[in-house]
Amino acid sequence: MENRERFYKLMKLLESKTDIDNEFTFDEIKKRLAVGEEDFSYSKNTFLKDITVLEEVGFDVIENPSDGKATTYSHQERLFELHELRLLVDAVTASRFLNKQETQKIIDKLKKLTSDNEAKKLHNGIIPDTAIKSESNRIHFSIDQLHQAISEKKLISFQYGRYNIKKKFELSHGGKEYMVKPLAVIWSNDYYYLITRSLPEDQLRHFRVDRMRKVKKTEEKFQDERFDVDEYLRTVFNMFAGEPDYVKIKFKRGLLNVVFDRFGLKAAIQQVDEEHFILTTKAAISDGLITWILTWGKDAQVISPPSVIERVQAQILEMSKLYSMDLQQ
Repeated sequence: MENRERFYKLMKLLESKTDIDNEFTFDEIKKRLAVGEEDFSYSKNTFLKDITVLEEVGFDVIENPSDGKATTYSHQERLFELHELRLLVDAVTASRFLNKQETQKIIDKLKKLTSDNEAKKLHNGIIPDTAIKSESNRIHFSIDQLHQAISEKKLISFQYGRYNIKKKFELSHGGKEYMVKPLAVIWSNDYYYLITRSLPEDQLRHFRVDRMRKVKKTEEKFQDERFDVDEYLRTVFNMFAGEPDYVKIKFKRGLLNVVFDRFGLKAAIQQVDEEHFILTTKAAISDGLITWILTWGKDAQVISPPSVIERVQAQILEMSKLYSMDLQQ
């Protein structure tokens, strides 16, 4: 075995087989390196020189001397702590846009960032709902194209669609090609969304990336603009777009932390009495907002503007009619 090959194998052995709970003596290391090698010769002095070189190039080696026993060696410094890798594994497992094969492929790569023994502890901490795992492989290419276009300030074109009642993907508007200015890619409600300015209307719109087809970065550039992603996300509910306006909603006190979870601790709230408070926020007036308000039933009441009150009333009336009809039948 040549010196460079031996040195590399020593580094990989320490990297993949040792950690805080698994340390090897020189004899154990020599035995493992000798597997498959004829007439393998490795002196203790040569080994110690190799260890010194490893440390000089920044590869951490822990020496653990013990009274009456041989010194043990291990590599314990990792780019990620085990709990950090477990969080990443759980995030990958839960991602809707990754299919089962891609999920396992990424998890296998994450396991290589720690020792073999530690990797065994990285079992899936959550149970994925396989029914919602993506069956599409094109989303990775789409996301790459979108990020490049955003960075280079270039327009993109694409087709858009949805699944129909027969569970077949159907392009919208007969396969019409959309042309937009890509502003940002965000992650919301377990999906990727592209925030854009549509052409020629120049209106803010967003699209679910997994519903986009034939995504292409064009060579046509657009002028950079300041765009506050956080501000945009604060105004939309359930990713429904609409014209922004200020809304006042009276909540029961028990929903205080629900409001903080949605709007943060900087939310503009005002206590009304011991049981109620009012939230004032700028929101996109949309079906998503109305649905969110109705989620809380009698514990949430819109105070203003009148247009939102009317939409809530209309929705409640339609729901009432629906269930009244069912009761009559």
